[in-house]
Amino acid sequence: MERIQAAVLDCGPNPCEVYIPAGTYDASAVSSWNSRDPSGSRIGILLPSNVNLHGAGQGHTIIHVTRTATDPTATLLENANELNLNIHIHDMSIVWSDSSRTFDWVSIFICRGCDQVELDHLTLEGNANKLVNLLDCIESSVHDNTFLLRTTGFGHGDNALSVNRFDSKISIRGDAGVVRDNRFSEIGDYRGFSILIVNQSGLYVHSNIFETPVPPPANGTGIETGQDNLGSLPDNVKISGNIFRHASIAYGGLNDSEISGNFLDHGDIYVALQSGTTASLSGLVIADNNLRFGSINVGGLEHTFTGRCVITRNHVVEGNITAGNPAVNRDIEVSYNTVRYSRDKNGIECNACSLLRGNLVREIGQNAPGDLHAGYAISGTVDDVSDNIYMDEQHEYDAGAVCSAASPTSTTCMPSGRTRWIILSGGEWGFGWTNRMLFTSRGSLPIHAFVSTSLIELDNDVDALPPGTHYHLYRTTFNAFELNAATIRRFANNFALSTTGPFNHAAIQEDGIVHIDSLSGNVFRPYRCFGKCAVNYQSSVTAPE
Repeated sequence: MERIQAAVLDCGPNPCEVYIPAGTYDASAVSSWNSRDPSGSRIGILLPSNVNLHGAGQGHTIIHVTRTATDPTATLLENANELNLNIHIHDMSIVWSDSSRTFDWVSIFICRGCDQVELDHLTLEGNANKLVNLLDCIESSVHDNTFLLRTTGFGHGDNALSVNRFDSKISIRGDAGVVRDNRFSEIGDYRGFSILIVNQSGLYVHSNIFETPVPPPANGTGIETGQDNLGSLPDNVKISGNIFRHASIAYGGLNDSEISGNFLDHGDIYVALQSGTTASLSGLVIADNNLRFGSINVGGLEHTFTGRCVITRNHVVEGNITAGNPAVNRDIEVSYNTVRYSRDKNGIECNACSLLRGNLVREIGQNAPGDLHAGYAISGTVDDVSDNIYMDEQHEYDAGAVCSAASPTSTTCMPSGRTRWIILSGGEWGFGWTNRMLFTSRGSLPIHAFVSTSLIELDNDVDALPPGTHYHLYRTTFNAFELNAATIRRFANNFALSTTGPFNHAAIQEDGIVHIDSLSGNVFRPYRCFGKCAVNYQSSVTAPE
C-alpha cells in the first residue's frame, strides 16, 4: 500500500494514472497508517485531483484490509483535500474485514466535497460501516459495480453506499450525480440497515439491483431517503428502473422527486417522515412501479406538511396502496393504479386523498376467514372520487375433499413429503377461478393457479395434505366501497361488480357522518348500502359538478 501511496504522490498536481497489477495484496496494519482525515480516522491512501487508480479487473486485482479489535477508525481511500476534482477508481476488488468495537468513519472510500468522482467496475465487499461514503460531492458517477455488504453487527456493515449533504461549510454547485447499473447485495447477518442512503439532491438512481436475504413476509431496505445533516430533505431525485428482491424503497421522504418504473418482488415503497424530521415533504411522484408482494404507503409526521404527492399507474399484486391520515397529510392524488389480492388489507385506503380516480381494485385478500376488508376505504375530505372500478370474481365453494399429489399428472394422494400440487375429489373447480387462498385445517395456503377442474397449484411447496382433508374457498370482499366519516365533493361514475353473488356485506358502507356534494353515474351490481345511506349511490343527484 505504501508503494501505491508513493506512486500517487509522485504525480504531483498533474493528471496521473496509477496501475495496480493482477494479484492479491494485503494492506498494511491499520495502526501503521499515518495520515488523518477531519474526523481523526486513519487514511491508507490519500488521493489528489486528477488521479486514475485502477487494477487489472474485478477478481484479478484484489486488496484485503483487516481491521482488528484494537485498531483505530480508518478509511482505505480518501481525497487529500476538499474540492478535489476528477478522481477515478476502477477495475479491482477490495475486501474489508472489521472486528473493532468502533465503527463510525470506517469506509473503503470516503470523498468529501469532491467534484466528478467516478467509481466503476469494482467489487467492494465487507463490513466497513459504509463501503463508500460520498459527502457533499457533485457530479459523481457510480456505475457497473458490485457491492457485497456483509453486515456482522449493529454499525458494522450499515450501508453499501451513502450519498449525503453533510457539511454546511462546503458549497454545493451542482447535482449529486448518478448511481446506475450496480448490483447491491446484503450477504451478511442483516439487521435492518439500508443498502443505499440518499440524502443529497440531484441524484439519479437507475437500473440497479438491490437484494437482501430477508425471508418473506418481511423485507429489507434497498434505498433509504431522508433528511440530510443540514435539516433538509433532498429534492430533484429520480429513482427509476431498478429491481428490488426482498428489498424496499423506504422512509424519510423526498421533495419534487420521482420514484418510477421500478420492479419490487417482496418489497414496499414506504414514504413517511422519520421522527425528528422538521422539513416538509411535497411534490413526490410514485408512478409506473410494479410491486409483487409489496405495498405503497405515503404517511406523514405531526407538525410537518406532507402533500402535493401523486401515486399513479402503479401495478400492485399481493399488496395495497395507503395514503396517510388526514391529520398530517394533505393533497395526495391516487389515480389509475391497479391492485389485486391485497392480502390482509383494504385494496386502496385513502385517508388523505384529494383525488381518487380511475383505479382498478379486484379480489382483495384475507389471511383468515375472519379478515374483513374493503376494495376502497375512504375517509377525510376528498375533492373527487370518480371512475374507479372494483371487481370480485371469487367463489364460495367447499364441495368434496382435497389431498396432495406428487406431480401435476398424478391422480393419487401422496402419503408424505412436500409438494405444491393439490387434487380434488367429490367436487369440481372452475378453470380460471380467481380465489387466492385455500383454507384448510392445516393452514391457509396461497393459490398460484387453478390448473383444471380438479387441480390447484400453490405458490410454494407445503407438507402433504392427507386424503379427505376438508377445505373452503371464500369470497373475500366485505365491502366494495367503505366511507368513513368522509366528505366527498364529487362521487361519480364508479363501478363495483360481484359476478358470483352479493358482496359479503355491502357494495357501500357508511360509518359516521358521510356527506356527498355531487353524486352521479355510479353502478353497483348487486347494490346494497349499509349505514344511514341517506342517498341512493346509484342515483343521479342534480348538483353542480
